[in-house]
Amino acid sequence: MGDITLKAMYRYPIKGFSGQRLNETPLEPGRGIVHDRQFAITNGTETSGEWQPPRSFFINAVNDGMQKFSIRYSEDDKRIDLENDAGLKISFQMDDQDSLNEANVRIAEFMNSVGVKDDLPPPAIVERSGQGGFWDFTDTPLSILNLASVRAVEERTGRKIDPRRFRANLMIDGLEPWEEFGWGGMRIKVGEAGLDVGRPAMRCPATSVDPDTGERDMTLPADLNEHFGHAFCAMYASVSKGGKIGYGDPVEVVGPSGMSADGANNERAPDMAQWPRIAKITEYVVGSSATAMTIKSSGAWQLPEANSGQRIRFHLDAPGWTFSEIRSTGDHEYSFRLEDSPTDDPVTNMMRNGLKKGQKLVISGPYGRA
Repeated sequence: MGDITLKAMYRYPIKGFSGQRLNETPLEPGRGIVHDRQFAITNGTETSGEWQPPRSFFINAVNDGMQKFSIRYSEDDKRIDLENDAGLKISFQMDDQDSLNEANVRIAEFMNSVGVKDDLPPPAIVERSGQGGFWDFTDTPLSILNLASVRAVEERTGRKIDPRRFRANLMIDGLEPWEEFGWGGMRIKVGEAGLDVGRPAMRCPATSVDPDTGERDMTLPADLNEHFGHAFCAMYASVSKGGKIGYGDPVEVVGPSGMSADGANNERAPDMAQWPRIAKITEYVVGSSATAMTIKSSGAWQLPEANSGQRIRFHLDAPGWTFSEIRSTGDHEYSFRLEDSPTDDPVTNMMRNGLKKGQKLVISGPYGRA
């Protein structure tokens, strides 16, 4: 790992629309980037501005064509200008309710090409009440994308992937691919600010949409599952210490934040067993008939409780992924016995004789019953 730096920052004033790149921004504890996801457009649901799940709104995961719309945000006069794929334009002042009401008179017509339902209440631009935004989760207003992980996906899929597909707030570089999965429960320093990193971000079909053309031209969640055995890319985080951050700022891992894995959980988040995490090989002995391997957590969180007979999924960067059954557990470690039998499977062969003590691996689990 070299020097980790902040390579890009984005905010999305209206959920589902294109983002605005920033050179610098202030952060405050418990909040996200100013104006990020401050507005959203309901898809027929009723809302008073309280937080609602993403599928209550027009979003790229569901409504094809939204990235063909343009958005311009003026910082000076807090004005948002929108234009749809047919050339229809709508504008409103972010701090003027009357202006927002006028825009909502035409919003159903504006959104018609991306799926307005005649049998539901008309759509409306709504503002998030209080100091929050319409983030995917109320407890983690920021998402952090490791650009090295994106490059790893490019290599395996053979496709150039614009990192903007992941709609992250912060894009960083200088890590190894997937190293961010070891940041759960850690505190990092970005510029002047402190961030507490929580759970990984499971990707939805929105990532399959080209941010320039608006076309759904990939199947990124399926590609992640096929090549890596999981559909996660990026980490969610919250602000623990306020301060200004900017392009090129160093990113430093400070140490454990004190947040437990249970504390990072959310009732809407994927099951914790699915969360990729980093484990370190503490024993690796290749014998004449089997290989003995033991792994232990390499991050702030211990490995989840498990029983013999349950399985762990190993997400190897190459040549693929596989399951292995836990032979025994103890002191927050999992031990495995990898039998030596004839096989042409490169993943199995790597597990048996291609690893080494001290090596770090991406794993998830435990799965199944003992």
